[in-house]
Amino acid sequence: MSDVFKTLAAVDCSQHTDKKGNFTYLSWTWAWSLVKSHYPSATFEKVVFHDNQNNPLPFMRDTKGNTYVKTIVTIEGESYAEIYPVLDFKNKAMSFPDSFAVNTALQRCLVKTLAFFGLGLNIYAGEDLPVMDTETVKQEAQLNIDKMSKEFEQCKSINDIDEAWRKNKTVYDKLPKSDKDKVMTAWKAKKVALVSEAEKAA
Repeated sequence: MSDVFKTLAAVDCSQHTDKKGNFTYLSWTWAWSLVKSHYPSATFEKVVFHDNQNNPLPFMRDTKGNTYVKTIVTIEGESYAEIYPVLDFKNKAMSFPDSFAVNTALQRCLVKTLAFFGLGLNIYAGEDLPVMDTETVKQEAQLNIDKMSKEFEQCKSINDIDEAWRKNKTVYDKLPKSDKDKVMTAWKAKKVALVSEAEKAA
């Protein structure tokens, strides 16, 4: 995994998406601004095609009339290209699109090309969270485990331990099963101790 991919795949893009029907799109202006902030020398190209009379066109058309655009992105000397169909508002292919539809397709094609470098890749996978390498995931999980375990240990009453559980439930639900078991063990151990203390004091 390249350093560029690691950097861009770890970016949380969830606050920079637009929803149209059942489809989620990443803002191309934000995406390109972010890439340039990390890699100032990054470039992208909107590929120009030519018709039978050698006239330049920002799109190409296949024998069935479907229309496509193409972009190429280069970051740190590595290039990726993507071909994207020109679609209508229902995400259906357009045979004779207007200039607005072609421009929209180029913007979406740019964002999809950036996904090859890791940025927003989770969006195309239908997920909410950015992609991270395995080691980063493990490190973040361990930090959460340590934080919750410490918080449980500091609880002074049964109400405290129950409140700590409710507070951390969302984080707990996102942990892998093996890590959930560690957190549950820590929580149960502290609650058993607090219950025992309460019974002795009664």
